[in-house]
Amino acid sequence: MPTASEPEPLAAEAADLQPRFFDASALSKRYVAEQGSDRVQDLLEDAILAIARLTEVEVASALARRCREGAFSAADRDRALRALIRDLDTFYIVEMSPRVTARAVALLARTTLRAADAVQLASCLELRESLRHPCTFVCCDERLLDAARGEGLATAP
Repeated sequence: MPTASEPEPLAAEAADLQPRFFDASALSKRYVAEQGSDRVQDLLEDAILAIARLTEVEVASALARRCREGAFSAADRDRALRALIRDLDTFYIVEMSPRVTARAVALLARTTLRAADAVQLASCLELRESLRHPCTFVCCDERLLDAARGEGLATAP
């Protein structure tokens, strides 16, 4: 059974490290012990960490849903939410800009992605372009990983 947890604070960024963009399906595994959590914890180390602004809402939603379903207590949910809020200071956050929105709309026209997934992928593509540096897209959804690979991104499950 998954459990919510309050993980240790994330390490500081280092400019010479590979950027890793975490979508909500991957980042939520930082706060809920479940299959794939160990892999996500490993990927959170020794990298520049980035997320979309939407990820905060999606992870909070996942934690609330799992609590409602009885996977863990409200106190555990609240501890995990506090850890998420604390961790936001350690991430580069890609805001929901007109450029991200336009990219997401274009992705929806040529892929089978859902709206939130298109925003996640568009945010990573915007990050890659703004940094002029390759980024790894970290995700636990196979359809979204396939779309990311189709956009020329390195991926990690």
